[in-house]
Amino acid sequence: MDDNTFYTRVWTLATIVVALLIGSCTAGSFDRRDKWEKAVANGADPMVASCALYDLGQAEQIICALLAQNRK
Repeated sequence: MDDNTFYTRVWTLATIVVALLIGSCTAGSFDRRDKWEKAVANGADPMVASCALYDLGQAEQIICALLAQNRK
C-alpha cells in the first residue's frame, strides 16, 4: 500500500467519525427538545423542565437551585 492510499483511508475514517459524532449530538439535542416540549404541553413549568433535561452553566444551576428551594 502506498502512502497516498494510506492517508486517503485515514482521512476518510476521520471524516466518518466526525460526521457520526455530529449526527449523534444533533439527534440527542432534538430528542431532548422534544421531551421538553411534551413536558411543557402537559403542564410542566418550562424552567423546571429545562433544569431536569439540560446540562446547565453556573448561572442556570443557581436558578435551578433557587427553584428547587422554593418548591419545598
